[in-house]
Amino acid sequence: MRTGTLNLRGKEYMSCFSTRTTIACVDRYGSLEAMYKTLSDAEDKSLKEVMWILAAMLDAGARYAKLEGIENPVPPTYDDLCDLCGSDDLPDLMACITQTVSKGTKREVELAPEKNGEATPAK
Repeated sequence: MRTGTLNLRGKEYMSCFSTRTTIACVDRYGSLEAMYKTLSDAEDKSLKEVMWILAAMLDAGARYAKLEGIENPVPPTYDDLCDLCGSDDLPDLMACITQTVSKGTKREVELAPEKNGEATPAK
């Protein structure tokens, strides 16, 4: 599961890019690519959209934490985020979204050692 954290006013909230969040983003933007474009285009970056995505991810984080028995404070709603955060918080909010969305997308490949210590001849 892709999770991250947001530290807001001294509390740490779990964020999650769950299937529920993915469906909500596709419903809102038409595709994940359109969501990424909205967040990555400097002139189109809207604090309103950042707050919406973050609220959805914090809600998903609370749901995930509850199901997994992880302690997590009740997350702020979209309206709460709009009242608690300013445009100067945008870099930190974007970092939380980026951390959560990208976590788990990196793939690690572990190579097993060769058997009997003999190398396969190169062709």
